[in-house]
Amino acid sequence: MSKLLLKAGLYFISIAAVLIGSAIAIFGINPVGQFFNAIISTVYNAGPLTELGTPNDDSELRFYSIFFVAYGVILFQTARELKRHGHRLPLLLGLFFLGGIARLLSYLTVGQPHALFMLLMIIELTMPPILYGLWRIGRA
Repeated sequence: MSKLLLKAGLYFISIAAVLIGSAIAIFGINPVGQFFNAIISTVYNAGPLTELGTPNDDSELRFYSIFFVAYGVILFQTARELKRHGHRLPLLLGLFFLGGIARLLSYLTVGQPHALFMLLMIIELTMPPILYGLWRIGRA
């Protein structure tokens, strides 16, 4: 059961990374952000998502989105061939977790972001330790 949950979590993160990263590269951060804000607003009144997509922000995020796509592809391959590539998981999960830490630093130093980014931070800080634990259980 733990292996099934581990693979499901890894596939979730990897597919999300490829799709979100590709969408940001193609459409830009503002349309992608507004799309996800509309989704979470159906469950939680997150309010309008503003100040997203200045030319500098858009350029920078489109650049970094390619690395998110690459991360997703590598994570997907790792999940698909876990026995062969499982040694990558501590690094890959650690990178995702550090992304959450970076968001937390932003929150603590600059201020609270929109609810969408708070949700992403929670996912980034909780999923890696859970998935790492499942991986360790499967190896024992």
